[in-house]
Amino acid sequence: MAEENDSERTEAPTQQRREDFRKRGQVAQSRELSSVFVVFTTLLLLWALGRFFLGQLFEMFSRSFSDFIILSGRQEGWFSAIKFATIKSALIVGPLALMLWLVNVFSSIVQIGLLNNEEALQFNLTKIDPVSGFKRLFSFRAIVEGAKALVKMFLVGVIVFAIISRELKVMPHLVNYDVGTLIVYASGLLLKLFGWVGLFMLALAGMDYFFQRWELEKKMRMTKQEVKEEIKSREGDPLIRARVRKLQRELASRRMIDDVKKADVIITNPTHIAVALQYSKKMVAPKVIAKGAGDIAERIKKQAREFNVPIVENKPLARTIYKTLKIGQMIPRELYTAVAEVLSYIFRLKNKRTV
Repeated sequence: MAEENDSERTEAPTQQRREDFRKRGQVAQSRELSSVFVVFTTLLLLWALGRFFLGQLFEMFSRSFSDFIILSGRQEGWFSAIKFATIKSALIVGPLALMLWLVNVFSSIVQIGLLNNEEALQFNLTKIDPVSGFKRLFSFRAIVEGAKALVKMFLVGVIVFAIISRELKVMPHLVNYDVGTLIVYASGLLLKLFGWVGLFMLALAGMDYFFQRWELEKKMRMTKQEVKEEIKSREGDPLIRARVRKLQRELASRRMIDDVKKADVIITNPTHIAVALQYSKKMVAPKVIAKGAGDIAERIKKQAREFNVPIVENKPLARTIYKTLKIGQMIPRELYTAVAEVLSYIFRLKNKRTV
């Protein structure tokens, strides 16, 4: 059944579906990338602040193995010794812990941006259900993740072994090194280990991130029915929208027919097309206030007769205005002469009637 569902999911996910997944916290994120940031940040801190850390460690150990602790216990109690150890530990661990925390936050922002996971904030009893937890622990995904972790540990071990094995010839001679040379050698070896492990983790993180993106895209794909339902929920039922558009057209048609009484002349085809024009001295040119073909043309002519609006037959002019102009548009220059002849004829008729 699951295979059938996956085979039916042929449509690309919509923006709404992507947002729904994001709200649930289902985003493409690689834990390996966070590990890479941690490794390289540690490497950078050791390179930049290595002397500072070593200085603090050296001072802490030298005082610990001197008479400082004994004198502190006899003269001031143990408070000064505890205070000294706390400050030194904070100076060593504090910058590293702060930077690693910032790097973790930064790696999450780089991958998924600022995410408000609404489901994670909700109280859910299934999260603390031991049976569900046991099932998740031995699920296929958990087994795959465990296998990935074992493979990763094995490959890191291989890299570390390869680097250390090259140093085996040097290590017996370390007893002849002074403290400064020993520290320089250990620092170089540590940087080398972190560097190679970091590069390996970076390659692994890149592959894992693209795999997570691919897996998420596959999970977000939709069936044709889901796409239709989403469009329906977002834009409304197509039948209702069609009905609304029909009502809007009918309302616009009624308003247009009602405006025919304001027209100065109706130009007809004479049977298929009718165009209503309005003109006054305040206008630059006559304006189209109604037009239509077929039944609408008949309704325009009927309305014109009711309000005694003159109807003039001019097939070429009626056809041109109907095809080229929209309601509310002014007559263009190339039609001024033809329209002016019609309007002058109408105005002459009106003047004769008033006389």
